[in-house]
Amino acid sequence: MVVNTFSKIGSNCKILSDVTIGISGKKDSLGAPSIGNNVYIGTGARILGNITIADNVVIGANAVVTKSITESGITVAGIPAKKINDVGSEFYI
Repeated sequence: MVVNTFSKIGSNCKILSDVTIGISGKKDSLGAPSIGNNVYIGTGARILGNITIADNVVIGANAVVTKSITESGITVAGIPAKKINDVGSEFYI
């Protein structure tokens, strides 16, 4: 797991193996991610850039998140990550 020093991770998050939370390297998004409370991050996910993840979100395995997820209680997956359903992290945490 790789986590940027400047990233913020909320309470009660579950982060599985091989996850990267860091900067994207693009000049316009050099900040680090800010992750809300009760977020479940699946194996191999990449969360990159100056973005915010809302509370109670599920990030699917191998998802690449480069834009903020502002809606709480949803599941995102894919490359790039997008909303796939309205099921939040209460079943995983």
